[in-house]
Amino acid sequence: MKSQTAIYRTPAKRKRRRLLPLLTVFVVAAAFLYFFHPKLLLTFGKPDSPPPEDPGTKLPPEEPVDAPPTPPEQEDPKAKDPPPVEEPPSAEEPQGTPPAGEKLPVIADGDYLLALVTKKTSLGDYEPVDLVEITQELWANDYPYKLRKEAYEHLLDMWEGAQNDGLSFLVTSAYRSYSTQERLFANYATAHGEEKANTFSARAGQSEHQLGTTVDLVVPGHSLSDSFGETEIGKWLAENSWKYGFVMSYPKGAAEITGYVYEPWHFRYIGVENAAAWKEAGVTLTEWLLEQPQEWQE
Repeated sequence: MKSQTAIYRTPAKRKRRRLLPLLTVFVVAAAFLYFFHPKLLLTFGKPDSPPPEDPGTKLPPEEPVDAPPTPPEQEDPKAKDPPPVEEPPSAEEPQGTPPAGEKLPVIADGDYLLALVTKKTSLGDYEPVDLVEITQELWANDYPYKLRKEAYEHLLDMWEGAQNDGLSFLVTSAYRSYSTQERLFANYATAHGEEKANTFSARAGQSEHQLGTTVDLVVPGHSLSDSFGETEIGKWLAENSWKYGFVMSYPKGAAEITGYVYEPWHFRYIGVENAAAWKEAGVTLTEWLLEQPQEWQE
């Protein structure tokens, strides 16, 4: 009888032996969750987020960026006296920076659409009298850009023409006063040195922006950089701007003629008929203007 009981108990013992390892695993797992589950929840419970950006990976732009001009301060009238008059430069003269103190010919009429504005001429204290504010829809920055009325009307025509082709642009710079250009060049000279600043920024009285007929155009991601010329709108403007009276003043590979580096965003209005004549000539705007009649202050 005793041996029979032992036989019946043997399966039960075996069953308990099988359950013992499972029970041990359960206890260990429970202890693990008890001590570590807050950390697990913190680790797996929060949403994924991108790693912080490394400031060292950001590179400065290749060319200095032209910030919106600041409103001109009150100027001393004596500081606005134009320099003495001299004969205009000939077509053979290089358009480099004149020696310090050299007297420059001053343009007699800044309203003249074909005024020759180079590093060897000056607009003096010219200020347009027919400036109008550009529609805010075209502002690249929160600044009331202005142009002369005729130039603005044709800018709108060019903008509509671009939109008809599924493109668009914004204005990041337009009219600049003498004093604004003076401060702008001084800032660039301080930041990059005067010699470097002379290659991409005009001195006061020598900027086409002072005419009130010149704009700098941009699109997001291509602000005042060579890459603008490779965008669809940059190519469109290079091919079509003349139809609306605008000309790219500083084309690629013409720095020895114009005095400035390539600026595919910089367009000056000279009139539709004049732009057509310039297009036919096949030269830079500087070369073409040198052949046009000019009047100088006496």
